[in-house]
Amino acid sequence: MSRPTRFLAVGRVRKPHGVHGELLVEVLTDFPQRLAEGVSVGLGETEPQQFLTVKSVRWHKGAWLVKLLGLTRREQAEALRGWHLFLPEQQRQDLPPTYYYEHELIGLRCQLADGREAGLVERLEAGPAGAWLVVKVGEREVLVPFVSPIVVRVDLGAGVVILDPPEGLIFGHAL
Repeated sequence: MSRPTRFLAVGRVRKPHGVHGELLVEVLTDFPQRLAEGVSVGLGETEPQQFLTVKSVRWHKGAWLVKLLGLTRREQAEALRGWHLFLPEQQRQDLPPTYYYEHELIGLRCQLADGREAGLVERLEAGPAGAWLVVKVGEREVLVPFVSPIVVRVDLGAGVVILDPPEGLIFGHAL
């Protein structure tokens, strides 16, 4: 029995490009090569509402220029402004071993290497130097770099992230 397909946003339509229905799309995925000619993509605001086939995709100033079959006019492209492009979630076995989707990390318990509880993962944030776990510690949020050796292990089965942060990062400095 296969599980239902879950779709993830891989891009956001910023604006039309030209007069023939091409879209300028902000890339929101770590796997941009998945968007390719012939691939069926979902389009919608928060989930796929319609599906179209990619006719062509190319890079333009750090974004995708995407041509979809059936979109031939600028007005059609304008109607998609702000919508997301969706692709099916990749199966865990197809991902690199240290890659995690944000929805897999949200709600995991954070535990320090010495066994102390540190909080819960609220979200994942992207930064110029890499990703950050936003961990709710008591009433405050703490940004934890999502890098080894600070993140020792992610155990999705046990629902825990083992951390070995520098002193003071989680609980503040001792007075």
